[in-house]
Amino acid sequence: MSLLSNNTLCKKFECGTCGKIYKRHSGLENHILKVKEANTMRPTVYDLPEKAIEETRQALVYHIKEKLKKNSRHVGGVRIMVSCTESQFFGVFKGYIHDYYPKTGNYKCIFKGVSSYHTLSNVLGDDNWGIKYFSQQQQTFVLSYQQSPNPNDPDPLQEPDPLQEPDPLQEHDPLQEHDPLQESLQDQNKTSMHTAKKRRIYKPKPIQIVICWKRKTKSDVRSIVYSSGFIFINFTISRTRVIENFY
Repeated sequence: MSLLSNNTLCKKFECGTCGKIYKRHSGLENHILKVKEANTMRPTVYDLPEKAIEETRQALVYHIKEKLKKNSRHVGGVRIMVSCTESQFFGVFKGYIHDYYPKTGNYKCIFKGVSSYHTLSNVLGDDNWGIKYFSQQQQTFVLSYQQSPNPNDPDPLQEPDPLQEPDPLQEHDPLQEHDPLQESLQDQNKTSMHTAKKRRIYKPKPIQIVICWKRKTKSDVRSIVYSSGFIFINFTISRTRVIENFY
């Protein structure tokens, strides 16, 4: 997936992977250069044999699939932590690292979009890395992409058109007595409209899979330091039932 996304109407330049927006094309080019540098091997990373990298892939798939449960209580956002060296992480995700933080030595990968599941299938070497099948045609899977709603569908929260001509049958009668209950209902309607506006402004979090590598360091009362590296995988779980067609 290309990192370059040019919004010509707003004259802004957006990274297609992380969504960062830059006012100038040079800013996006510098960002792409940093992404390229993040995938460069560092002195703290050493080459591993392919067999060792394959074992790391299998371990990651195992921990992901262990989170795919049959019960609907286990759907939604999930975060798993797997012990992993920096060299193991780099061996698996080299070429797909999006951020590297020199101060902490942390890495970050972002997978989103229509092809994200297929991309991770190639990275992990397993087409079924994010899906588990159960009895009665049920399956639980990692949600990697969610189609946006149809813009042509009517919005139930949409306000009436201010240019629309008023209905003469609904016009206010100047001789009508003041009804305090009617005024209370109008106040409630205004509150509901204000709440509806807030709901429309709310922007849901994008469906994406974020994989990070971090080193955790601790010490005891004698200031003896010990540390280890971990992979953190953040993803969303969903469930469905497959209806087979026998005709």
